[in-house]
Amino acid sequence: MIHKSLPQIFYVDVPNNLLGPKMPEGWTRGLLHGLYGREGQMILCHILLESGAHWSGIPLHLVKLEPKMPPSDKIFSQKDLQPWGCMGEDLNISLLEYLEGLKVTPRFMDVEGRHTGIIVDWNGKFSRHPEEHKPLSLIHLANGQLALLPNNYFILLDPHFTKATEATKLYRRGDNIWWE
Repeated sequence: MIHKSLPQIFYVDVPNNLLGPKMPEGWTRGLLHGLYGREGQMILCHILLESGAHWSGIPLHLVKLEPKMPPSDKIFSQKDLQPWGCMGEDLNISLLEYLEGLKVTPRFMDVEGRHTGIIVDWNGKFSRHPEEHKPLSLIHLANGQLALLPNNYFILLDPHFTKATEATKLYRRGDNIWWE
């Protein structure tokens, strides 16, 4: 299991029921600063809580970036927010500055979002096969949730360059191995 720091921190709210069975209902403020993964499991968070406690092992789909909870019909499940589990234990987390702040339209959710510029990838037995190489983008959804989505699950909007096209429905993942 490899633990990696994020290139930037995020202020998040953590549901109190994850912190202990006797915690009052509600949320605790924290700083999301790292991720880790174990093959076959969800990618999990390292969070410094405002109490000073450092908490590890909180699923990313259960924290939120917005102080107000969205209506329950606008809350997405773990399968929507992180459709792929961790496929290797060597996470590689990168900040791609160009993508930071770009508008995102997820293909399978009725919500917009913004790309955080952060890409999570791994080195495991599946990453050697191009059709199984699935870098995940950290997306801040308008409802306050965070999603880790593979590239083919969303469309980016750069008003200076991109334009909507139906051709994206015809795109298929690359499965070539390119050698010299």
